[in-house]
Amino acid sequence: MDNQDTTGVDEQVTAVRVLHLRSLVDRLDYLRALRPLAQVLSAVDIARRFGVTPESVEQALKSAAKVPDPVPGFSSASPFEVAQRYAAGYLTREQMIDELSRWDYLPQDRAKNILDDLLIDPPGTTDEVQRAYGLRLIDAEAYEKVIRSAGARRGTLNT
Repeated sequence: MDNQDTTGVDEQVTAVRVLHLRSLVDRLDYLRALRPLAQVLSAVDIARRFGVTPESVEQALKSAAKVPDPVPGFSSASPFEVAQRYAAGYLTREQMIDELSRWDYLPQDRAKNILDDLLIDPPGTTDEVQRAYGLRLIDAEAYEKVIRSAGARRGTLNT
């Protein structure tokens, strides 16, 4: 491994990362699209048309029941999903910033004690934007714009 040529590895990593993110977002879209289809076709009919087993369709429908729909007026069900869609190439930077800036973030009600860092915040907080930034789904400039906008709308600037 030490003697391998690493030329172009960064480009490969970026390309594979985008494919991975697309697979995650595509899975959400697939599950969301499957639910209404199951209202008009049985799992057996869907399986036959997809060329898969009815058991796999039933399992997918169980997963689909847990996937929230996108928030009206947004591409996604959460701020983190917006960032995933952007990083996967499904949203432009402007669309991502617009959606994350308009999101109605939940307040971060955390107890003031040492266990704070162990608590998981509910979906829909600015922590999702911070997590997306930490995972390099969005850049620093976009992060700052979004956090500033969210803070301005709430009358605070929590970062």
